[in-house]
Amino acid sequence: MNRVEFCSPMPTQLNRTSIIVLPNPKNFFGVWFLVLMLTAPCFAGEDSPVNAPLFSLTSLDGRELTLNDYQGKYLLVNFWATWCGPCKVEMPSLELLYRKFKERNFAMIAVSNDIFGAQVVKPYVQAQNFTFPIGLDPKLKVSNQFGVISLPTTFLIDPQGKIIGVLNGAENWAEPKTLLYFDQLLTPIDKSMETPSSSLCQNNQKLPC
Repeated sequence: MNRVEFCSPMPTQLNRTSIIVLPNPKNFFGVWFLVLMLTAPCFAGEDSPVNAPLFSLTSLDGRELTLNDYQGKYLLVNFWATWCGPCKVEMPSLELLYRKFKERNFAMIAVSNDIFGAQVVKPYVQAQNFTFPIGLDPKLKVSNQFGVISLPTTFLIDPQGKIIGVLNGAENWAEPKTLLYFDQLLTPIDKSMETPSSSLCQNNQKLPC
């Protein structure tokens, strides 16, 4: 098992047992499958995915960012800081992921935990030419809502606002297998490919499904 590279631990108001801690994966598919199976009971103690916190953030350009703004989209929420080495390693690949899928049913927010806020975040983001939205969380309010205890930590939220994945540690988000995962995730189901029986099942017809 690969060792997770942590930055300085962060305070949280939630029970630490509510967080999945995973190694930095080489096999993205295997880890996300494991996460999808474990996230719900880990967060909620139930068999169904848990609702994402109804967060509110100020963006780097002064806008308000809320969970409701992204209803109907898959949302990747990445917690990071300019002082976090592993965060800075993975962020260029997050930019590539964002540029590839931003025109589809996909959005991203990178939530900065820098206590000095825009003063340190803005120069770094401008120097790196990152285009994805940046949220400022200097008092760790949103980080505590999500139960973040190390950086980077990334959450995947579905169009219904449910947390369906969480990854602790840096990842190469531009790896071919990872891009394929998101491509398939964001590809709409072709209703014309449904079999007659499956359509009837959806209409509550009494047929073997």
